[in-house]
Amino acid sequence: MSDMDVSDGGARGREKQEKPVTELSADLQLTAASERRWSDFRECVAAGRFSWRDVLVLATSKVDRKLICRPILIGVGQMEVAISVEALDVVWHTGAEKMIAQTFGLEIFEILLLRELVTGRSQKGRRKSEVSAGCADFPVGGDALSLIAAKAGAPGVAELIRLVGFLMHEQASDQAIAEGRALPSSRLIYDQDGSPTQVFRLGSETGQPVIFLHGMMDGIAGIQRMQLQLRTCGFRVYAPLRGGYGASGSASKHGSQLSACIAQIETLIEQEKLQRPILLGHRSGVVYARAVALSLRERIGGIVGVSPTPPLKQARDYRTLSGYQRGLTFCARFAPALLPLALKSWSRSMLRRGAGSLVRRQAKPGTRAQVQLNKLELDPLLCQSQAMMMKQDGAGFLADLLLATSDWRKDIVGPSGAAIYLCGDDQPSVRQDGLYPVMSGMEKVQTRVCSGTGSVLLYVGPELVLAALEEMSSGR
Repeated sequence: MSDMDVSDGGARGREKQEKPVTELSADLQLTAASERRWSDFRECVAAGRFSWRDVLVLATSKVDRKLICRPILIGVGQMEVAISVEALDVVWHTGAEKMIAQTFGLEIFEILLLRELVTGRSQKGRRKSEVSAGCADFPVGGDALSLIAAKAGAPGVAELIRLVGFLMHEQASDQAIAEGRALPSSRLIYDQDGSPTQVFRLGSETGQPVIFLHGMMDGIAGIQRMQLQLRTCGFRVYAPLRGGYGASGSASKHGSQLSACIAQIETLIEQEKLQRPILLGHRSGVVYARAVALSLRERIGGIVGVSPTPPLKQARDYRTLSGYQRGLTFCARFAPALLPLALKSWSRSMLRRGAGSLVRRQAKPGTRAQVQLNKLELDPLLCQSQAMMMKQDGAGFLADLLLATSDWRKDIVGPSGAAIYLCGDDQPSVRQDGLYPVMSGMEKVQTRVCSGTGSVLLYVGPELVLAALEEMSSGR
């Protein structure tokens, strides 16, 4: 047997090198059990007691680092047998069995066999036909694993391990995003004037494009919680931050908020080459979604509006808002000079109470929505969003709040194509003869009243949002 062929399956790509057995063994950082299995595997290969389908996975001292070992032929002319050792970062995390079963349609015994393989555990107790002749404990492989690989659509066992490793990493990353332990990836796009827009990417890499238009208070937190479901359902989500939020450009001046957002979305559609994206608006983001749809018309695939903000035409309309929202709105209407100071005071208060209180306080006491919210860990997610909101001293929030207290209804009049609006049964906009009076009776506009969700529907009823997106995507 010749020297071993070594590759790193991680970020460094497929670069390979050859090392002598003694030198390589010291570099592997194997666990004690893996050291024994590695030694026996080398002896089996050296003695010719192996199958070309054999694959051995070894655990290392690094919890997430595994080594895929398999016999290969190297050389030109006179071929020699070597062992390929490939490093792969993979962790079999909680919930992996369910994900693997749904993805590949495997039975329980197949999943258990695959788990033992991927985690580098001993294969004792396996039937003799499932291991190679002459190696009682390994190499893992044989007919059983080859059949699982074929069922999963992988060319071989090694490819199956890489595929599982990729899916595990993807789900762990999605879970971290959904729980607020990590932010989704983002990049800056620039319009013709060089003004930047920070755009977050969620969901799947391909599929129906969706543009999420955030509200004032909670940013992208609500859609971020749905990362796993968005990927599963095949929605490719773009979440641009309006001016004054996060790393986007400066906040737009009062009176130009809607036109500035339209320009952002048009730039996003052009640069990403999006084909008829669905606009998903949340709270005050629904107003922006309607303005964009009215302007871009046939370039938009429809609107899904979640918990739309009602028109705040008069001071008595502010009674529908919760305490801190009401205070800030009154300040914007009657004492705008004090608004930056009031916003900073509110931000400090939220940090003391926990950022999750931002959403929990929007649910009415004793309702089903409040019970559901109390079971959710929202602080990490909303802490991220609050940091983005305050990154430019809340300039974007202040611009949005000034729009909310002005009469923007005249700017959203007209046919905007298909639209589904999801409202809580206690939202005042539902009681005003449709979503907004200006949209009453419009063709292709649906207003759905969702019982027990209130104004926090995106958090307590994500399945309703996904169903609306599915319906809009299919054109039903």
